[in-house]
Amino acid sequence: MVKSKRIISLLIAVIAALGVCFLTACNTATDDGGKADGKITHSFAISKTAVTLEAGQREKLECRYGDKKIIFSSSDDKIATVSDNGTVNAVSAGVAYITAKADGVDGAEKMCKVTVVEYEYSVKINYEESITAVIKDKAVMLDFVAIVYKNGEKSDLIVNFTVNPDGANLVVGGNTARVTFSTTGEYTVKAEYAGKTATVTVKVVNSVA
Repeated sequence: MVKSKRIISLLIAVIAALGVCFLTACNTATDDGGKADGKITHSFAISKTAVTLEAGQREKLECRYGDKKIIFSSSDDKIATVSDNGTVNAVSAGVAYITAKADGVDGAEKMCKVTVVEYEYSVKINYEESITAVIKDKAVMLDFVAIVYKNGEKSDLIVNFTVNPDGANLVVGGNTARVTFSTTGEYTVKAEYAGKTATVTVKVVNSVA
């Protein structure tokens, strides 16, 4: 019986000692944020460390360090600029580096490499610049097919079609536009991409002399 009491007393002493150690560790973590020097740190990451943009495009970088203000800057504003909220604006061809810093925190800094490229575009339509369409007793339908060339090579880029003035019905599917002309007059069919255009003037008549 005496031996059993000694064993129980020993176990109680061990449990009490472990409890003291646990409480001490908890208090230390609470006081200094998990570091002996008392500094509180946060995970710091940037949404992209490298990005390629075409001149004129934009990309928003996400970056956070606790509740600290993030200060963005660009190594070359002639190539890419960055706003206070981290939106990068590609200006001209080249490479720039966007830096994000946590205000007032030494070493809290991330960087994103921005490569800006510029392409040459051109647009072509499957008709001559000026054509004549005869409606006779019913409307006439014409299919206009456009192709966007990127640096001289055919691409799958999609144009925007318009027809002016009003009076023609336009139905677009990809790079094909079906235009129905029901009244005589002169119309302009335009395909546009990135500021580059191709146009066809359509003279709609009742008969050809």
